[in-house]
Amino acid sequence: MQAETGFHLILYLNSGQDDIMLRSMREGAKSPIMKLFLLFLAAGFALWGVGDLSGGFLSGGNNAVSAGDRKVGIEEAANEFERSRRVTGRGLNVGEAIQAGLLNEVIGSLARETLFGAEADRLGVTVTRDMKRDSIASDPQFKDELGQFAEGRFLQTLRSSGFTEESYLEKLSSALEVTQIIGPITDGGIFATATATQVSAYQLEQRQASYLTFTPAPENISAPQDSTLSSWFTERQSQYDVPDLRSFDVIFLSADRIQNTITPREEDIVSSFEIRRDDFVTPERRAVRQMVFDTEEEARAALSDVTSGTAFNDVASARLNWTEGDVTLGIVRREELADELAEAAFDAEIGKAFGPISSAFGYHIAMIDSIEAASDVSLDDVRPAIIAALQSEQAIDLIYDHVTKIEDAFGTGASLSEAAALIGTSVIRISDIDRNGLTIDGGIYQVEDANDLTSDTLFLGQAWALEIDEMSTVIESVDDSFFVIQPTNETASRTRPLNEVKVRAIADWTTEQAFIAAITSATEAMARGDDGFADSILTEPFSRSGAGLDHSASSLMAAAAFGQKKGEIQLVETGRDVVVIRTDEIMRADDKEAEEFAVRLLDGFNDLVRNDIASAMALSLSETHKLEVNAAPVQQALIGSLGQ
Repeated sequence: MQAETGFHLILYLNSGQDDIMLRSMREGAKSPIMKLFLLFLAAGFALWGVGDLSGGFLSGGNNAVSAGDRKVGIEEAANEFERSRRVTGRGLNVGEAIQAGLLNEVIGSLARETLFGAEADRLGVTVTRDMKRDSIASDPQFKDELGQFAEGRFLQTLRSSGFTEESYLEKLSSALEVTQIIGPITDGGIFATATATQVSAYQLEQRQASYLTFTPAPENISAPQDSTLSSWFTERQSQYDVPDLRSFDVIFLSADRIQNTITPREEDIVSSFEIRRDDFVTPERRAVRQMVFDTEEEARAALSDVTSGTAFNDVASARLNWTEGDVTLGIVRREELADELAEAAFDAEIGKAFGPISSAFGYHIAMIDSIEAASDVSLDDVRPAIIAALQSEQAIDLIYDHVTKIEDAFGTGASLSEAAALIGTSVIRISDIDRNGLTIDGGIYQVEDANDLTSDTLFLGQAWALEIDEMSTVIESVDDSFFVIQPTNETASRTRPLNEVKVRAIADWTTEQAFIAAITSATEAMARGDDGFADSILTEPFSRSGAGLDHSASSLMAAAAFGQKKGEIQLVETGRDVVVIRTDEIMRADDKEAEEFAVRLLDGFNDLVRNDIASAMALSLSETHKLEVNAAPVQQALIGSLGQ
């Protein structure tokens, strides 16, 4: 069994669940390793059916997670949350990241990792230094243009992903333990290579086409005669029926709506700045070059060459066949290096080679090329960011205080308006919306204070489930918002006569006639064959999805072009205009590109199945090793660090 296979396997285990992570977090994770690591995080608590861990799943004592003899302490879990937040949740403060579910995801990842670690202990599974080294060295993400492992590229990738060498190696050890546990079940291909090859060739096909656009022009259509409009309306009268409509009184509480009304106290701003200072300061950074040898003797010989006057890069080239890119680590912070190397590198003088330093990769000889001194920030530099963070956190607290107050008020028989006055807000009136939150004519309800509500399916469901004048309980919605609703009136559906909707009917009739005219012109162009395409636009090659096709209706046009033979023509109604498209060229997939894509597809297909196997096994292991999870003290530690 090859170690690298297991490493990729565990990181892909939850590829089917990556929609759990926030889009804002995905945007912060650009590097290949972090993209994979996010999939590992995404195991979450869906595996055990646990959604909210604020009260703890099971008591873990002084630990966040425990299974068998493996344990994750509260501080360790909090540090993992912070690392993940800074890398994957850029722009989110601690409170926002917790609300977004990152803590649950991190604890879920640690729980899964701990479970397989406990099983590895039971089975006597071990991970050797050679296994880790082989896995890293064979990973294509860490190889240079010549296909050789480049430690500089490796460390740069880890750095951009928030890992140190030490923390990455710990994760890799866990991954390799899982490899050895589930490998016998999942080794070997599950999907046939031929299947992946066929799918690859199909997906990578391209088309080139010519098209004509016919845009409807309602302004060129004359107004209809009354008799024409009447006849047209009679056939479509049901489209103008008034649906059942209701009006409501609502108390709506939202942290977003009140955030900007909060003015944090100066002492809170100062305290928060001191606590969060590390988020804003820039620590000392050093430009480092290094070379790494298998033995201490080789490293000492290289150091001797450098101290004797041979250029550092020349020694690396002669002894290791390393390029300048391989040698260069870039500008790094202390915490981005393994402890052994960091201590020596940040004590070293500029331009003086030092070493050997022993690490998991071998024996390092390094040199510092430049030093960027640490830079601090003043409160005034970051005051707006501190205030915004405090406003967000305090708004959430205030909303929950308001909820408690109005619930108590309702318990004493207060009316909706009395409860609203108690917390200094007003009752919102929503008038005449249907079950979908739309107006009498099917438009979006345009009232600023109610826009979020009338598009909320939970709100609409409650709004139409209550009896008239019946008041709901306080209902929690999304993004720290709550509402209380009381239907006040209902109007039954009815049919409307033409004179009530005449303006709308004329506009609809005119639009329809303009489309008919555009379709007629398009059909005539199709009938003229090549002559009809004299003024057509020739596209660039495009894919089945429409990628490469510069048009707002690219997916519809691509579907038409791929659905017909070369030289055939099809009419496409896009909803805005009418397009006539002719397929001019059918471009088969490049053999090499198709082969490479087929390999990725095959890995993806197989990993999806492996994910199911691993999830089922983890569920069983949670009982075998008596999994205990306690996220509450981790959250308390994180919130406590903010002075809340």
